[in-house]
Amino acid sequence: FDLEPFIWADLGEETYRRSNISNFETIIVDIRNRKKGVMDVKKTLLSVVMLVLLIVFPIPAFAEDFTIKDFKIDAQLETDGNVQVKERLTYEFDGSFNGITRDLYPKEGSKISDLHAEENGKSLKIEGNDGSYKIHRKAKDETVAIELTYTIVEGVEKYSDMAQFYWPFFDDRNETDFGNVMITIRPPEVTNDVIAMGYDAARGLEKTDEEGTVVFNLGEISAGTNADVRIGVDEALFPGSLQTSDQKIRPELEKEQASLAAAQARYDKMHKLSGQVAPFIFGSAVLLLLLIGVYVMRTENKCREKAALDYPEAYFVPEEIMSLPSTLRYTVLHVESTQIQTTALLDLLRKGYIERDGEDAFRVISRDTEYEHERLLIEWLFDGFGNGETFSYSDLDVLEGDKISVQQEVNKYNTLQSAWEKSIKEEIDENHLKGGGKGVRVLSVIAGFLLIAPMIAFGIYDQPMWLLFLIFPSLILVLFGFLYAPQTVKGHGIQYQWEAFRKRLPEVTEADLNDQLDDEQKRAVIFGIGTKTLNENKLFESHSVYDRGFVPPIMYYFPIGTLAYTQLNRADSAVAASSSSSSSVSGGGGGVGGGGGGAGAF
Repeated sequence: FDLEPFIWADLGEETYRRSNISNFETIIVDIRNRKKGVMDVKKTLLSVVMLVLLIVFPIPAFAEDFTIKDFKIDAQLETDGNVQVKERLTYEFDGSFNGITRDLYPKEGSKISDLHAEENGKSLKIEGNDGSYKIHRKAKDETVAIELTYTIVEGVEKYSDMAQFYWPFFDDRNETDFGNVMITIRPPEVTNDVIAMGYDAARGLEKTDEEGTVVFNLGEISAGTNADVRIGVDEALFPGSLQTSDQKIRPELEKEQASLAAAQARYDKMHKLSGQVAPFIFGSAVLLLLLIGVYVMRTENKCREKAALDYPEAYFVPEEIMSLPSTLRYTVLHVESTQIQTTALLDLLRKGYIERDGEDAFRVISRDTEYEHERLLIEWLFDGFGNGETFSYSDLDVLEGDKISVQQEVNKYNTLQSAWEKSIKEEIDENHLKGGGKGVRVLSVIAGFLLIAPMIAFGIYDQPMWLLFLIFPSLILVLFGFLYAPQTVKGHGIQYQWEAFRKRLPEVTEADLNDQLDDEQKRAVIFGIGTKTLNENKLFESHSVYDRGFVPPIMYYFPIGTLAYTQLNRADSAVAASSSSSSSVSGGGGGVGGGGGGAGAF
């Protein structure tokens, strides 16, 4: 659309030059925004594809890694109260390593001595102290079996009736998963008087043979897991050991054994029961989700049908129920803040609160505005950056640069803009465009939180699959209850009317308008400029302008809106750039008596 006759006749050469420049700048901004949007979409799609591929086709990490696929511990109780321990750790290395690590923390009152490491009879260098050791053995992409031997000095506690070996070979400080863990404890002599029990991961796994040897077959053990073992045998088997106490310990051991057995029985019962009821709980949760979904869909459909009757499609522009900036914010998804600012500025001009003062400036005519956000917009631009009476786009130049004062201006800009945007949101809220559904929301939240109890039970009683299954419906129910905000009939009606109008705007032609710039046409044009759906080049054919010898007054808003969008977008970009430019604790742990340990590699 050739603006030249109109521009030269009414606004002069300077306006023509500025309008061309601003149009060009707008085109550049649009191209950049579209390019950025395309790049963002590509990045998002790439991330989703990569995530799906990793889930469906998991691949090992490129970083060096290792696993301990087998861990055998053999503890021989000696008559002097010491314990001779032999460990065999089988490592699978993926990458290059210098050796393995083993942490051995003794219980209070005992100590670790004579640590020795070998592989196939060949001794290996050991480095370390204070319970943390490194065994040097270079390895690369291979399987290595290393044997460790050490003595637990005074590891057996001797009482008047029995002696006990109560020990943590690893504890919750361990940072490595173990595969196929087996702990074997042998008394000094063959005996049938043995009381054995295990705690945490070792509970209920003790097996005692006819010679009194106790075996704990733990299988796979996750990092950070305790698995204390406890053995009681006749004190007469330890003649060379000093007596720890003259008290009897058999009653305590028997009571503890019975308690653990009862706890294990309860655990087994609850494990079975939780597995039986889990499908019903999960099915009920899914059914509730489906019922809520059906209810919401039916309610939304009824609301839309009523809105279509109460708010029919307007002949031209919909009735002004809310201000144009608030209408734009509510009805257009992902609308830019600059678009709303441009619409708000043009609307002040339409209502006569401000007037143009030169090519790129405005003057305040009245502060007696209809809406609070209109007053705040005047305060933001004219008082915050203008001189109180006038505002020019050049006043926003203070937002650019790297001086200290720039950050102060940026902070002021953000504060005033936030207050303005908050006021627009308040106007939308005052119109009650969303609300209702309180009953279904409360039900959803309560149901979502009630599912936490069975989820905890499934975690305690080893039902990881059902725990995982319940996380999703529980999370969906809670989020739905807190976030669901259905549109009211009024909200649907406004949305319907303005969406229909926005779809018609690109097809509006000169024949649909008249020569008088009435208020309805002003609102229509401002909304079209704000939503970028009204094309001035398509609205009027160039030959029509020349034939009639003038440009319709409706075209008055296009150069103003184009320049406003460009300059306000420049300010927002400067503020965003300035804002972006400005802007190991160890814990306790351990098994019984503070002892324990772990294993790894380096």
